[in-house]
Amino acid sequence: MTTSYRPEVDGLRAIAVIPVIFFHAGFEWFSGGFVGVDVFFVVSGYLITSIIYGEVKRGKFSIVKFYERRARRILPALFFVSLICLMFAWMWMLPREFSSLSESLIAVNLFVSNIYFWQSLDYFAGPAELQAFLHTWSLAVEEQFYLFFPLFMLIVGGLRRNWLLAIFGLGLVVSLSLAEYASTHHPTANFYLLPTRAWELLAGALIAIFLHERKERFPPVVQHLGGITGLGLILYATFTFDSATPFPGLWAVLPVLGAALVILFSSGSDLAGRLLSWKPVVGIGLISYSAYLWHQPLFVFAKERSLEAVTDTTLLLLSMASILLAWFSWRFVEQPFRQRQRFTRTQIFASALVMSGLMIGVGMYGKFTQGVPWRFSPEVESIVDVRMTRHHVPESCYATEGRLLSVEETCQYNEDSNGIVVVWGDSHATPLVRPIADRVAGLGKQVKMFVYTNCLPIADYTRENEPGCGIFNQRVMDYLMASDEVETVVMLGRYPLQFEARAFDNGEGGVEHESALKAMPLDTVSTPVDSEEARINIVGQLMKETVDKLVDDGKRVVMIYPVPEVGWDVPYLLAKENIFGIERDAPLSTSFGVFKQRSSTSYQQLSRIEESDSVLKIKPSELLCDSFIPGRCAAQVGNELLYYDSSHLSIPAASMLVDHMFRKMAGKGWMNDHEFQITQLESSAAKEDRVN
Repeated sequence: MTTSYRPEVDGLRAIAVIPVIFFHAGFEWFSGGFVGVDVFFVVSGYLITSIIYGEVKRGKFSIVKFYERRARRILPALFFVSLICLMFAWMWMLPREFSSLSESLIAVNLFVSNIYFWQSLDYFAGPAELQAFLHTWSLAVEEQFYLFFPLFMLIVGGLRRNWLLAIFGLGLVVSLSLAEYASTHHPTANFYLLPTRAWELLAGALIAIFLHERKERFPPVVQHLGGITGLGLILYATFTFDSATPFPGLWAVLPVLGAALVILFSSGSDLAGRLLSWKPVVGIGLISYSAYLWHQPLFVFAKERSLEAVTDTTLLLLSMASILLAWFSWRFVEQPFRQRQRFTRTQIFASALVMSGLMIGVGMYGKFTQGVPWRFSPEVESIVDVRMTRHHVPESCYATEGRLLSVEETCQYNEDSNGIVVVWGDSHATPLVRPIADRVAGLGKQVKMFVYTNCLPIADYTRENEPGCGIFNQRVMDYLMASDEVETVVMLGRYPLQFEARAFDNGEGGVEHESALKAMPLDTVSTPVDSEEARINIVGQLMKETVDKLVDDGKRVVMIYPVPEVGWDVPYLLAKENIFGIERDAPLSTSFGVFKQRSSTSYQQLSRIEESDSVLKIKPSELLCDSFIPGRCAAQVGNELLYYDSSHLSIPAASMLVDHMFRKMAGKGWMNDHEFQITQLESSAAKEDRVN
């Protein structure tokens, strides 16, 4: 079999790109559509190796020509799509999103976007939906592979074919073994990085070496069975895999083997080859690169422009639009730049350097200006400021997955130590730290914060698949039990998220992107959890035991009940309404009834803890719900935003809650009138400082 044009390989590209588009559109029936990228890798490895190996064998291979071909093939459409993205991002994206896009733009033009996204987000998580350049991670993997592969081929290309097959086969086995190990130990790195993806490109390279100048044809029955089996494996993975499939380990062998079988056995004469050589399928394959570039930005900017969830109908239309735009950019951008008579090698390389430099420059400007906030009106800037300032607590002060802190490494406020107030909880507790520290400063008390994101303040508990949470909580508990200086422990966590194990949906279009998290007993081996009810009850009992131990040790405990969730990112929604000229009839709020239903399990478990002289219960819903608006939980009061995202209190709201807490503490006799007045004076001074 020669390396002449094979329409069925272009058809295979169509089978790769369509599932990817529908997967990113969010269509559940294409739950494994991400395997299209694996098919692309196999096709790329086959085609590029066929070209390089053929030229090496003929003594005509040139690295300069190779990179010229890559530049003509990859860069024009990439630059064109990037420019269009920048234009819409400038108009529609808020500073945080524009800053993130700017960072990714830098990574795209340095061909390290796979590394950038590995460090910044999970491919299958909600926030990935709003990354316009997320899909470029696969381009980065390819270009990193082709950075050294041509040099490697120059060195080994002269070896006998069997030696080459053995070398590539060994590389494939090593890379696949690493991928299988990393699929359970380092899943995000496994998904994005070259070492665990190289085997897919090498699979294509192996086929290219095997088929080079092969004259014999496979028997027709083998061609039919091989092609259909390969196509079936790809389709099986497309429709049955999902985000829970360990990937790209051994499960990825199915789509990779499928693509390999199609390339190896199919031609124009077998059934699979005829299907893939059908002109409409080949046509989509020819424009598949541009279609791949266009689809993700279309989905992202549709979501940026819409204030409600984008419908499946709209997403289907956008999927079709990505094909139309792909034809346009293939015809008027890709094709002209591939013509050497129109653009010389020097022009191609010079243009590539200039455009890459321009893109990196724009990206750096967007990054270092924190998203160019002055693009918008002062009203939008003030809304965005709530989002940007958040809680005035540095990230280094709290632990999170992958960053486990000791109790000595966490932050403390106020130098005096006439007693210590501890704030212990997950990220919902963070906004309370500074307001509490401001109010007790005049009392000579120190504040220590023990915060681990997505980790409830419960001893002997951890979060599912997150052992660091349990370790951190044990460290905190050991410190509290050993310290005589700690007087009061303020505890707050986002209990509904982990008791219910699902993200919040306010029933009015506000659906969070949070991943489902589960509160689990620390020792789930010796304490089997037979049901969801048993899991919740065990964790609730652990919560009660935690408070009881603190009280028995002489500590006072402030147990703060769940903060009402909103579902919408409050500043984001209000800023977008302002940008698009949408006037709101009433302040933003959510149903009090929905909150009650959502938090019922949490309230039930918290009721295990009895209020006493040493235990104070604070319910944020008493401030926020059925107060400003009957039957509603307020997210906005006048021009004051009460949240800096979809569930975390803003500084004004946190201050309001802390004032409420101190009034309750005074009423309980935990401080005298003079001490209470001092906290109020400190509160007023802190508010004035923030205004100034």
